[in-house]
Amino acid sequence: MAHTTIGRFMEFRPSWQSFGVWYFGIFLFLVGPLVNPDTFISEAAGQLIASLLAAYVIVTRFTRIYRVSQDTVEVERSFPSHLKQTAPIVNITRVDLRRGIAQRVMNVAHVHLHVKSPEGEQVLRLSGVPSPDRFRRVLLDRGAGDERVYGAFRS
Repeated sequence: MAHTTIGRFMEFRPSWQSFGVWYFGIFLFLVGPLVNPDTFISEAAGQLIASLLAAYVIVTRFTRIYRVSQDTVEVERSFPSHLKQTAPIVNITRVDLRRGIAQRVMNVAHVHLHVKSPEGEQVLRLSGVPSPDRFRRVLLDRGAGDERVYGAFRS
């Protein structure tokens, strides 16, 4: 069986496009008080909130890293505490792409990997994965399973 090349999925960070909702919030808090000075929030408070939202985007983007090798997937977060989760690809039972309309347009998704382990099922969450359909294909080609779930009730 031919494998889809890993390419950029060997090591990557959340995509900048995945923070689109946060950018919209930053824009609203920066421009809102300027457009409507009678709003409930002051211009200074709007700038503070927009700055905090921008800081969240930057911290989240640069403190998460995802790695895919021939046989494992690794999720590493370094803030607020260091956490590293590794799972063999053959133990992945489901690759769940979660994305709304805006994320579909921007070709990003949050990917939930359901992994069987001796302790029970574990879920690895990867936020802002670029080209999620290709990422899913890479995992499936390397032996991940993909149980189908029907209906609105996903775990």
